[in-house]
Amino acid sequence: MLEPRQLNNITHPFIDSIYLKKEFGADISAGSLDILVIEAKRISTTASKEERDGLLLSFLADLDLIKDAVESKAGKFNRVDIKYC
Repeated sequence: MLEPRQLNNITHPFIDSIYLKKEFGADISAGSLDILVIEAKRISTTASKEERDGLLLSFLADLDLIKDAVESKAGKFNRVDIKYC
């Protein structure tokens, strides 16, 4: 099993962790996909709706810049998964 590749120099107030992983499908001959995984920080339940919305909108507005920064440091990837728990 391949370990995810942690990316340490990509930061944003909404990002808790960001890494690249490989995903293999049922058809091994099809190869693998390189997936950028962004794990989002938990937003405080005491934050106002405006604060929560502002943080999310800021992240979405910066997503293309984040993807470009990852691609320039770590190479191309096929898909972005955003995890929020």
